Amino acid sequence: MSHPVFTLYENHAYPAMSHPLSDPALSAVAASLGGLKTPHPARARILEIGCSTGHHLIPLALRWPESELVGMDLIPSSIQLATARAAAVGAANVHFEVADLKNYQPSGGKFDYIIAHGFFSWVPDEVKAALLEFCRENLTSAGIAMVSFNVEAGWATRFTVVQKVRILQELGGVDVITALEVLRGLTEEKSPEITIIDDMRAKGAVILAFDDFGPVNDAWSLDRFIQAATAAGLRWLGESDPAENLPSSLSAEVVEELMARNLTPLELQLAADAIANRTFRAGIMCCNDAPVEERIFLDRVLDFSLRAGNPPEGEKELTIWQAVQAHAPCTVTAARLDLPEISLRELAGTVYSGVFSGWLLARIEPVVFDFSVPEIPVLAPFRLYC
Repeated sequence: MSHPVFTLYENHAYPAMSHPLSDPALSAVAASLGGLKTPHPARARILEIGCSTGHHLIPLALRWPESELVGMDLIPSSIQLATARAAAVGAANVHFEVADLKNYQPSGGKFDYIIAHGFFSWVPDEVKAALLEFCRENLTSAGIAMVSFNVEAGWATRFTVVQKVRILQELGGVDVITALEVLRGLTEEKSPEITIIDDMRAKGAVILAFDDFGPVNDAWSLDRFIQAATAAGLRWLGESDPAENLPSSLSAEVVEELMARNLTPLELQLAADAIANRTFRAGIMCCNDAPVEERIFLDRVLDFSLRAGNPPEGEKELTIWQAVQAHAPCTVTAARLDLPEISLRELAGTVYSGVFSGWLLARIEPVVFDFSVPEIPVLAPFRLYC
């Protein structure tokens, strides 16, 4: 294969990292709030498309030993390293495959969770179409796919900066970081490009070669993405982080003004993306015939495992936030909060609002810490390997 994306990944290693929005324990919450009850990820089949060296999938396999996890990638050297890592830490429930998505036929049945983070915007259009069709054909009836993509509204200005940097590189024969430093010196401090230039400089040359300056970087609007997903037989449920359905950077006044315009849900999302200059989305999708419910049941919200985000305004909201914060760093379900002055129905409604507002952070499973001090320091196998 001679495509420039393949060549880049074959010859250069993308820095190993995981993205929290790719965690099925979070995606399951977003799906539930969208009306779909998914299988629990601790007993599920999970696929990651574009798994690289397994740095995201292996910790999930160790966390959920009763699940079956599969990672696929086009780069043989990445799969070889992922396989060696899994063997080194005893993750027997994950395996890795070299495959081209356009003709990939996985064995073992369909998947409850499909993860495609950092993939969609970096591949040609025929691979984008193949990804969406693959998800439709390989999701279980209540399964979900998390697909992230770059958003056109926010990338318009970034692409302008990219073009300027490339011109400076060509004229001066300098590397990308040097060109960014030159461009910053030529740009007025009040220009919105300053923030973008500083963000690029902070990323560093290695990541920039894959991301902002990658051989393919195709940003889409949400309506274009949903149209393509719908044509493939998929249904959009919302953002993997419910608090980002409307960008968290928007002020309450702007959100209130948008709500007053009587826009359709999609029009509202597009307007918010434009105002916030949104650059990224991580969407949750299911098959268009999945058993999506029209309403959210209270017991489901009460069973979410909660952590405290930023403190909210409002007396009742702050009371609930403080009760959750008292359990930190562990999570707690709303049903276990000792708040007799608040009815369960009122508590569920406020928790629901809190998750969408971001002052409550929800997972589908608890986070528990062992506070006992071991006789000698002990690291988990994957941490020790790293």
